[in-house]
Amino acid sequence: MAVRRDLAAFGPRDPELAWLQPGDEGSVAGWPLGRSGVRRHRTIALPRLGLSAIPWILLIMLAPVSGEQVKLPGLEKLVWLGADLAALAFLVLRRDLGSTLFGSRPIILLWPALAILSATWSLTPGISVYHGVQLLATIVAGIALRATMGLSGIVRIVFLGLLGGQILSVVLGVAAPGLTRGLSGEWSGVYSHKNVLGGLMSLQLLCAACLFLQGWQRALTGAAFLGALALLASSHSATALVAGALGLAPLSVIIAWRQGNLVTGVCLGFAIALAGIGILVAATYGADLSARLLSDLGKDTTLTGRTILWQFGIDQFWREPVIGIGYKAYWESPITTAPYLHFTTQQKLWFFHNNFIDVAVAFGILGLIVFTGVMLDTARRVVQHFARAPGYIEAWPILFLTQTSLLVGFECPLFVNHGLHQLLLAASLPLLRPRQTG
Repeated sequence: MAVRRDLAAFGPRDPELAWLQPGDEGSVAGWPLGRSGVRRHRTIALPRLGLSAIPWILLIMLAPVSGEQVKLPGLEKLVWLGADLAALAFLVLRRDLGSTLFGSRPIILLWPALAILSATWSLTPGISVYHGVQLLATIVAGIALRATMGLSGIVRIVFLGLLGGQILSVVLGVAAPGLTRGLSGEWSGVYSHKNVLGGLMSLQLLCAACLFLQGWQRALTGAAFLGALALLASSHSATALVAGALGLAPLSVIIAWRQGNLVTGVCLGFAIALAGIGILVAATYGADLSARLLSDLGKDTTLTGRTILWQFGIDQFWREPVIGIGYKAYWESPITTAPYLHFTTQQKLWFFHNNFIDVAVAFGILGLIVFTGVMLDTARRVVQHFARAPGYIEAWPILFLTQTSLLVGFECPLFVNHGLHQLLLAASLPLLRPRQTG
């Protein structure tokens, strides 16, 4: 894996540090600081992806794939083993850059540190250390991805990887429809569950939209966007559908903002008016509206059994509210209520479908503070980075974080080892500006 020797090796044309490029007076990387009535933005050509991007594309394409689904058992473990080895190689070969990058994002490293430290009080100390080290490797792999590929490379790598998943899902759906369709007609593609297909396709919408607006391969990105939309609808995953819509929502604000003050003001006025109407309707109809909305999304009042899971998790949290029972310990220890939960739900679940509850059970109030702190710090960093270089590629981390913020309430995409969203969260964090030496 060819990597740069140090941060000083970033050239003036490097896309990762595009916002540091010298521009005209009153600009950052060629973007005007003042906002005129009408703003004209040029399309910036993206650097070509090299051969070093191929392993990352394969990781994005194959890591979420169900090995049993495609008759390749153990595929996921093999793919993530490659990611772990890439993280190890990054630390060994790039100790100078690694120390600089760790210094730029010390807060996110609190997650694996807390996971490993929890072994001192965990009900299953060995399991906590094992998964904690894997969580560290996942985050380091994300850091390596950002350091070697840059943000524009990341968006295209994710796009191409998920495009491969789209093609595989369609091919398998045609060749063996019995493997990809559920009893109610929902699609899961080459993935283990309809929610996995839906979640990945909602992520593909963000990548395709940003690349299309950036002007990169518009025929391909436009077709992929429509294909992802079709697969998202076929998955019948209401959570993914809402996550996709919510993830794209900031893009409309960004498009309006880039057009200048006049368009921004008009759109803001419409948004305020619609918000007022929404508040009035919600206050008038109340619970009936929420019940109807759930029904339209194909959900019952238990959110397809999620509230039952949440109650199990909340009950466990109150047994050890300060520091919890250790990372992954609830699901592995024989003295918790996990076996009863599996019996009640008739499913072999390994998370509570809510990141906050999972963290609270594992680490108590301490974990909730650390988890929330990292999320807020990540939001601050990606917004600041976009403010310096307000392009559509730079907007992708904002869209990704917005979408993920919904998923943490209904799935468990973060604070997990070998999780694609966890990898991309680490990769979405911008590099620190290198110090200028005389």
